[in-house]
Amino acid sequence: MDKNHIKNTPLRSRPSVTVPLVLGMIAVSLSAFSDDILQQPWKFEPGARLSLFYDDNVRLSVDDPEASLGGLAEIYGLLAWRTEKSSLGLRAAIDGSYYDDISELNTTDGSLDFTYDYRMSRVKFGLVTRLRYDSTLTSEDEADTTGVVQANKRRTSLEIGPSIGYDLTERARINAEYTFLDVSYEDAEAISLSNFQNSRLGFNTEYDLSERSRLLGRLSYEQYESDEVSQSSESFGVEAGFRFQFSERTTLSALGGARFASIKSDGTGQSGSDDENSSGPLLEVGLDRIYERGTLRLSLERSLLPSGRGSLLDTTIASVIVSSPLTERLTSSLTARGIRNRNPGDEVNANDRDYLILSPALRWRLNESSWLDLSYRYRWQDREVLDGIADSNSVYFGYGYDWGRR
Repeated sequence: MDKNHIKNTPLRSRPSVTVPLVLGMIAVSLSAFSDDILQQPWKFEPGARLSLFYDDNVRLSVDDPEASLGGLAEIYGLLAWRTEKSSLGLRAAIDGSYYDDISELNTTDGSLDFTYDYRMSRVKFGLVTRLRYDSTLTSEDEADTTGVVQANKRRTSLEIGPSIGYDLTERARINAEYTFLDVSYEDAEAISLSNFQNSRLGFNTEYDLSERSRLLGRLSYEQYESDEVSQSSESFGVEAGFRFQFSERTTLSALGGARFASIKSDGTGQSGSDDENSSGPLLEVGLDRIYERGTLRLSLERSLLPSGRGSLLDTTIASVIVSSPLTERLTSSLTARGIRNRNPGDEVNANDRDYLILSPALRWRLNESSWLDLSYRYRWQDREVLDGIADSNSVYFGYGYDWGRR
């Protein structure tokens, strides 16, 4: 990481709830670390992917779109242990992007993921940690937040998520989870982005009415801070719903409720408004269907999400994922995703955007460990405060090898 970036990044005060809660939950999770996990044989699974692509609007710009040929390369490795009671995984990856005609967009990114869970008779502990060092070209593209991809700036993201669950009875379960997210950008002010922190505490309940139906409940508290624009917010949410299994192959789940947010700002952020209270719906619906030849996943979500625009965004996400084998070696898939970002209040500003990505793909499996990919990707974006619509067409051809699938 650039030393000047570290030096110029202001030290932000953590939300008061963050430090004791996250340290406490991590301590509880790690205190349950099973000694036998270190006595079991560990497994290392490396892999690599290479792709060539052509994109006719790399920056997703309304005016003067730039086209480029390019290449993508990723090398990754997974180190894992597993026992009857616990599991641990550590995945590291390095990937690079090369643009033939726009060299300033070339980038090398890295990621590190750590997962751990431990199960006792009625208690389950979990810990998820994600570290990302990447570019705004990818992190802000189809992310559920900003869509600011015109410049290649570095982003550092750290997410820590401990959790604990308890089985009250054979039918009833409760779960508490905490997520802390810290995101910082290189030269944030130059690209209209703001460093931010977000803390979320969730409490979930489940009750089995029968073998096929389940009642769901969720309470949540969230705290967002962006010191660069002196904005902070607190939000509360309450949801109720169900999960119903129509058959062994079809499952429907739905959660719905309301959220209430209190937003404090000095008016310098992208929201452009002072203190305000906001309320709105929360929604999470999913349908999973397994066919004899293929799978289908439909989902619809609406919630307040933290963003690098110096404010929370009222975000609606609809997605469709279809996969179907055509032959023993050839598989087709289609991924479609639509995102709608709006300011939590009624004010129209630079945060308001509609984004769509559509990507059909084919995969030809060479053997158990390697494959060839051919895909097309269409991106479409409309911002309320800009005249014109930006879209992009790109084609990818790639090769992948995963030693863990041998």
